[in-house]
Amino acid sequence: MKRNTLSSVALALVILLMGACNSDAWDELPSAISSFVSEYFPFGELQSYSENGGVEVVQIKKGATLTFDKNYEWTDVNGNGVVLPQQFLYDKLPGKLYEYIESLEAQNSVYRVVRTSTLITVTLLDSQLTYNQDTGDITYPSVTDRL
Repeated sequence: MKRNTLSSVALALVILLMGACNSDAWDELPSAISSFVSEYFPFGELQSYSENGGVEVVQIKKGATLTFDKNYEWTDVNGNGVVLPQQFLYDKLPGKLYEYIESLEAQNSVYRVVRTSTLITVTLLDSQLTYNQDTGDITYPSVTDRL
């Protein structure tokens, strides 16, 4: 019940903020993608939307870049330097992976999540972890290159 109320409030806020968004881009969004944006990025202003060869890309102004496949399933959520919403992580990551991130106390430190048919790669501030969707194995840490 609490989750439905929060979703309703978020949707109402998005509707109120639509006047501040790029309405042309918002109007072009498929309903599945607009629902995703409304639920997980309700306060972001939509900067652009593009579709090319079955890949849909949504850019939120001063925020995340969201990539979807031809079935409107997210494949890449890149915060572009901004931490991703915890609700997205909780709802969209497998339970075992979310619990592992939580055990690291890193749920407030996820900047990007990339999903393929077999792997989910989670980018933290200076490391990555990988979740194999077939086996459930988690590989961590993998320190990223630093300049």
